[in-house]
Amino acid sequence: MADATVTVNPATTPDVQPSIRPSKIFNAADADVVIRSCDNVEFRLHKKNLEFLSGGFPPANTEADPNEIIQLTESGETLELLFQFMYPQRFPSLTDFKIGPLTALADAAEKYEVYALIHICELHLRSFMRQHPKQILEFAARHDHLELIQEIAPIIVPYLPLSELSTVLTPHLYTPWSIYRECWLQEAITKIAHSHPHNCYEKPDKMRWGTTVVPLTLHQSLLLAPFNHTAPKYWESLASQYENKECCVSMIESIRAQIGRIVKNIPPLQLPAAQDAEK
Repeated sequence: MADATVTVNPATTPDVQPSIRPSKIFNAADADVVIRSCDNVEFRLHKKNLEFLSGGFPPANTEADPNEIIQLTESGETLELLFQFMYPQRFPSLTDFKIGPLTALADAAEKYEVYALIHICELHLRSFMRQHPKQILEFAARHDHLELIQEIAPIIVPYLPLSELSTVLTPHLYTPWSIYRECWLQEAITKIAHSHPHNCYEKPDKMRWGTTVVPLTLHQSLLLAPFNHTAPKYWESLASQYENKECCVSMIESIRAQIGRIVKNIPPLQLPAAQDAEK
């Protein structure tokens, strides 16, 4: 009988190891430490650089098995960028980075305490505050970046429900955030609802401004106007519905201006530092 043919599937066979790829940048012949990424990119590095330019790696004189390979959870792409900030060389530019890779790099910088990179990532993350406010808030909350949280609060607090933040903000952040959101929304809605009397409609229709148009324009302005170019189209569309009533158009513009003033005058969110909250 002919021998049976056995097909080996590397994905399901534990004895078959995935291929290891050496880093194109960090492959020093005199390396004294080898680090491997989660996607099997291998970095041959120098302990002294890891010790002096980060706080998250052990001292260079720490005893270790010379044949040991240190496995990290980050991707090869992230680690290759991270290690470039731990050698005396010109740092790579992060200008064209998208939010995903930049956040992954920033998380790695925080984890391994690469302080120069922490600051650089924070500066670049600020450029995404209006396009990706929730992702920036999640990052800032993970690492207790209080200034970043305070800066993003006026952009995101009016429209992001507290239910979406219950797993994002730690208790020492969630409590002041919820109080801030409640107080701010109450003030904003009260000012908009009571500072623009309008007598164009009969009594049954007056509530239209208080229950439909005012909350909607307030919501749209705070949700879109601070960081979305489509907001002006909304205001124009709303005004066009009442273009034959000059008083209505005037009221809409007044509401828009009032919302702008409220946004500009939002007081800063007061947050306790994590160590203070634990006392």
